[in-house]
Amino acid sequence: MRTLVKNGTIVTAINEYQADILIEDEKISMIGSKIEGTFDKVIDAEGKYVLPGGVDNHSHFEALNTDGVTLNAGYDTTFVALLGGTTTLVDFATNEPGMNLMDSIDYRLNVRAKGKVTPDIAMHAVCTDYNETTLDEIPKLVERGIPTMKMFMAYKPTALYMDDDKLFRSMQAAAACGMTMYVHAENPDVLNIYRDQMFEKGCTDPKYHYMTRPPFGEAEAVSRAITFSKATGCPLCVVHVSCIEAAEVIREARKNGAPVVGETCPHYLVLDKHKMDDPDFDQACRWVCSPALRDKEDQDFLWKCLNWDWLTIVGSDNASIPLYQKHWGEGDFRAIPNGCPGAGDRLNILWTYGVETGRMTRQRLVEVYATAPAKLVGIYPRKGTIDVGVDADLVIFDPNYRGTITVESNPTGVEYNIFEGLEQKGCTETVLLRGKVVVDHKKFVGEAGYGQFIPGKPYGLAYDLLKR
Repeated sequence: MRTLVKNGTIVTAINEYQADILIEDEKISMIGSKIEGTFDKVIDAEGKYVLPGGVDNHSHFEALNTDGVTLNAGYDTTFVALLGGTTTLVDFATNEPGMNLMDSIDYRLNVRAKGKVTPDIAMHAVCTDYNETTLDEIPKLVERGIPTMKMFMAYKPTALYMDDDKLFRSMQAAAACGMTMYVHAENPDVLNIYRDQMFEKGCTDPKYHYMTRPPFGEAEAVSRAITFSKATGCPLCVVHVSCIEAAEVIREARKNGAPVVGETCPHYLVLDKHKMDDPDFDQACRWVCSPALRDKEDQDFLWKCLNWDWLTIVGSDNASIPLYQKHWGEGDFRAIPNGCPGAGDRLNILWTYGVETGRMTRQRLVEVYATAPAKLVGIYPRKGTIDVGVDADLVIFDPNYRGTITVESNPTGVEYNIFEGLEQKGCTETVLLRGKVVVDHKKFVGEAGYGQFIPGKPYGLAYDLLKR
């Protein structure tokens, strides 16, 4: 199968130029001006940008809560990521009930995701059951192609919570074999004090979620994780950075050479906490996520951090929780499942509110949504860029589109879109995954199960991400 993408403007993290792209056997075989020959398929991208397929560093499909109950939309809804220009999801594999980390990875790939996932997929391990075998499993995960693991510094006293002893020991073991540690950084004791005090006063609505998760609680945990990272030599990724205080800690650490990168998410860039002030629980509960949405000032600072590489990655933190599950917390904001959908709107938000407003160049957009995430999980250059010999994952992006985000136009796998009503400039028109067209004229035309597991290599965040 020979496919030609012609007349487009190619954008990578380092340059922008007009050229044709020849695809053979799922790979890019040639990039050049006016490529001629016989082709099975020709795609004319004139007037459009050709971007590398997005790599979403942070998604939760079929996640498990602390009782082993499946939350979030399933892998059969992963097509929404392709509609938004993401061709590789990096999902989180929590411990399945009764299984260790290695078995949980295999179960997720070979049972939960098999025959369902539509983009390609890589995996992070997630430790929710630390025991005597955990440290021995860490090098085995790296050998399996899982060079990253996440630990939760929040959600005490549930099984998700990892105290400092477990986190520090895990980081020591990770550093010895090249694993990068991910952390959800919030101080659990601070959160629990505020949350219980508020509930005891009879304050139960969703808005009390943001009132009881203060920015200083996030910043303190980020600082502690970075201290452990420097002490152990373990590379660190702080996920879903939401506020000025936490971002400043990461900025100073990077300036001083700490092996840390920070990630933020589209909802922290364009939405504020007052979404949860709606007196209608069915509306307000949709924006309950952790860390909580913050203020306009935080949004502005996070954009600045992305532009200056104080924050390096934008992941969706997709958690498409259906409304019936959100209603478990009606009458007690503490019981609302945390998370928001967003796998399909990451590129839309970055383009509309970053590129179109002058906050971000097109090259920087590619860096934070594709190239840096691919490096972080060790799948670059196979993923995350446009070059000869790499997977033919391409997004043909129409910059002239004008519209409004709705759940009908931008589906999420559940009944709502948290960006509903926001303006959208530009859109993903065509997507190729390993050379196959899976989105055509903004419609999903792929097939369930086409996605492949992409193993990562250790120390995938590469030294250029750490030493800038």
